[in-house]
Amino acid sequence: MQPTMISTNLNKRDVDRVRPVAYVSLQELSARERITGILERAGWTVILRPTGFHLIQSIAGVIEGRQPWLRPGLIVVDAHSRGCAGTTIAGGLPRLGIKVPVVEIAPAGEALPVSPDETLRIVDSGSAGAAVAELAGEASAFPVID
Repeated sequence: MQPTMISTNLNKRDVDRVRPVAYVSLQELSARERITGILERAGWTVILRPTGFHLIQSIAGVIEGRQPWLRPGLIVVDAHSRGCAGTTIAGGLPRLGIKVPVVEIAPAGEALPVSPDETLRIVDSGSAGAAVAELAGEASAFPVID
């Protein structure tokens, strides 16, 4: 199954047709395909980014306040993603006033911290599908800025 790829050079009218949008940056191919499938079956558009750095680059307009309509509905990222770690992304966005549900996928066997934030899930790859499905199903609880 090929994930839907869209350009991040969209205007508000274009984005309204493809919401909700999930940004996914996972190195492990099988995990990336599984998560993409779950999201697409739930009606999401998936934007795959090769690294955490590229993910941040894709949402720079949201971070800078120039393109609030590009706000992701969900971010799925490796906890230790190349370029910009998922832990940094999940910690930094709320400090900027951007509340986006994040699923961080930690390597197998790594101690997983518990997060008091209901929009953050830190899971191993075996639990990632369930965490993504749960947050994708709760999408209406996280309104997109218009």
